[in-house]
Amino acid sequence: MTIKKRFLISYIGGIAIACLSLVSIICIIFYVTTGKNPTPGTLYRAFTQQRSLSPEEELAYVKLRGIAKTDPDQLLIPRGELKKNIRQFESESLGVVVSMDELIAYYSKDLVEKSLVAHFPKFDANNIETRGTIDNAGRLYRYVKFDFYFSDNVPGSLLVLKKENNFLEFMTKWGVLIIVAILVVSFSGLLFLNHLLRKTIIQPLENLGAGMSEISNGHLEVVMTDQSQQTAMEVKQLTDDFEKMREALIDSTEEQEKLEENRKELVASISHDLKTPITSIIGYVEGLLDGVADSPEKQNKYLQTIHTKAISLNELIEELFLYSKLDAVAIPFQFDRINVNEFLKHIIEEFQLQESSVSIQLIDHQAHPSYVLADRMQLNRVFINLIENSLKFKSKERSLAIKIEVFETNQEVRIRIVDNGQGIPEEQLPFVFDHFYRGEEARPTNTGGSGLGLAIVKQIIDMHEGKVTIESELHQGTTITILLKKA
Repeated sequence: MTIKKRFLISYIGGIAIACLSLVSIICIIFYVTTGKNPTPGTLYRAFTQQRSLSPEEELAYVKLRGIAKTDPDQLLIPRGELKKNIRQFESESLGVVVSMDELIAYYSKDLVEKSLVAHFPKFDANNIETRGTIDNAGRLYRYVKFDFYFSDNVPGSLLVLKKENNFLEFMTKWGVLIIVAILVVSFSGLLFLNHLLRKTIIQPLENLGAGMSEISNGHLEVVMTDQSQQTAMEVKQLTDDFEKMREALIDSTEEQEKLEENRKELVASISHDLKTPITSIIGYVEGLLDGVADSPEKQNKYLQTIHTKAISLNELIEELFLYSKLDAVAIPFQFDRINVNEFLKHIIEEFQLQESSVSIQLIDHQAHPSYVLADRMQLNRVFINLIENSLKFKSKERSLAIKIEVFETNQEVRIRIVDNGQGIPEEQLPFVFDHFYRGEEARPTNTGGSGLGLAIVKQIIDMHEGKVTIESELHQGTTITILLKKA
């Protein structure tokens, strides 16, 4: 069943339940108070019969009933004091009717005789006092009736009438039309609510469903934010959520395409970087097999070259393996609280034992030690890679000098590695952290690099929720800044 039908049934059911509940309450109260079944006739009669008489009605009825009991013949032609009393009663909006054997002997001037004859209540000898409502020429009067016998035993009746209030008369005349009008208004309101429901909920949901069908067919460019101001807030929120999902799908698709391009580029780069040393090794081995190296000196040179190329190839494979594991988040990180100053001192001392010609200086701008939360082994790899990178791209005109500075802010520890190497052209700076990027000039691997060093550095720093940036000027040097959270 559709939402539209469910709401329609709910509206109709709500109206029906409210009406049935009201009728049930009225019927229960009527039955408890009267002991009679609540039919429309009994309800109407009870409404008129159970009302108490007004003081004017009570006075007129008592006086006229007394005369009917003692001297009923006076009622046929009222005279003297009786006539004066009847006129007094009539001035108080009461009506008096006297009947004799189904003939109207006397009636007040505001009443219509023919209508009285047509609607006059029947004589009842066993019920000498009756209350009810009578229609006289289209007007309703409530009455109290006293049945008696004249002196010649002819049955007679005395009616004291009072015009019903306008509301009751109005409801009696126009009640059916009012009920019909209420039903028409109710169903009109129901149709309006149904239209409003369709415009604010159903139609936006249908549009959303159509948009989702387009998305499922791969048409991600379909925008689902075209909503009217009357759209329900929940539907707007749902549409916004689907729009965010669509945008996320577009981003995911673009990211997937980018990853696919990176994968192709990575495969091409690996093929290139592996093929170069392997080709050299094959060439030198074939030279040895063909006897080109016909002296011990040439053979030793060939073997040294083969050994160097094999080491380079092994390092490339190790770095590629490390990069792939970092990229797949397959390396567990063990984070410890590390004293940055002592950590860097140890790295510098270890490196200078191997490269004594390189000047490495640690400058601490803090009066106290700086601490970070990091994986000691992976952070060690970061600084070794950066120092080796500076060594590979040192300037030919001057000896390499590296300066490592440590700054501390409220939230971070900033580490800057500054060298005076050959620098990097400005147009290449946005790409230096990409895998296998070494710049066109260095692409033939004459520096011995794999192009993965800085990419590995960035991956490790990212795993520390840190940030790494680079600044460089060609022939002047390079500055790399690492930001890590304080511990």
